Amino acid sequence: MKIVIQDASVLIDMADGGLLDVWFGLGFDLRTTSLILREISRKNQKIKLQPYVQNGQLQIESSSGEVLSEIAKLHAALSSRLSIEDVSALHFAGKLNSVLLTGDKLLRQQAEARGIETHGLLWVFDMLVARGALLPGVAADRLEKLLERGTSRLPLHECELRVRKWRK
Repeated sequence: MKIVIQDASVLIDMADGGLLDVWFGLGFDLRTTSLILREISRKNQKIKLQPYVQNGQLQIESSSGEVLSEIAKLHAALSSRLSIEDVSALHFAGKLNSVLLTGDKLLRQQAEARGIETHGLLWVFDMLVARGALLPGVAADRLEKLLERGTSRLPLHECELRVRKWRK
């Protein structure tokens, strides 16, 4: 089973979009890092994620002293605008030969430059619809809900295409 490392933007959007139950129900080996989990600061989002952490559906990759040193070195080498949290996701995605889920363009570019398979939340929506975990109309409703929030980094044109397709 392929490991999927998730960054904060994807986890936040999933929590806010009501996608956690269906996503965690697909059976992927889903993980994030301890730094990413701490980055999620809104209490309602943390509360929504906590049951998945407690029952082991969302595994947390811990950052021991040695691992933090590796992450810090990678962060310094990148000399970019990536946060240390994002670099932790990049580090573990590479180390575990996993898929990286992110809504951050710069993180996606850095991952792809390292040959790491990278997707975003729209891929998650596509996967949920394709596997029958979400009906197309429900997927369209939840995607529109996220767009109405105004805080998501989703590409509007791609979202509109999916909503139209799923409403047919």
